[in-house]
Amino acid sequence: AWLRAQPEGSALAVTAFHLMEHVPFAVRLALTQEAARVLRPGGVLIYETPNPENVWVGTHTFYHDPTHTQPLTPDSLAFLAEYCGLQPAPVLRLHPYPAGSEVPGDDALTARVNGMTCGAQDFAVVAYKPAAALQAG
Repeated sequence: AWLRAQPEGSALAVTAFHLMEHVPFAVRLALTQEAARVLRPGGVLIYETPNPENVWVGTHTFYHDPTHTQPLTPDSLAFLAEYCGLQPAPVLRLHPYPAGSEVPGDDALTARVNGMTCGAQDFAVVAYKPAAALQAG
């Protein structure tokens, strides 16, 4: 409701840290559409959420919070931003497990296992309102 009350093109940034996994798709879509509307050309949208690409997050720690509705993939949130007219940047994968948590080894399989179990616990989708909107508007 607060975002809907803001004038078009009035925000430099809209952020939602650990919110999107708590709301149904219809709310994620409406929030992203409103964010795209209120962002100034060149403005930034940032969504951070738990990363289900990490096996421990996707199968265990995500469910510690009973208000989480479903794990979201990086591609799904990046697509949502793009669908709403924003330009996604490469997804940021954040907060890996501490060094030393990895399985020892120096081969491709060990690297893959370590990436899936000790990698980023969160990810952030960063997207921008196209600057061309400034010239068109």
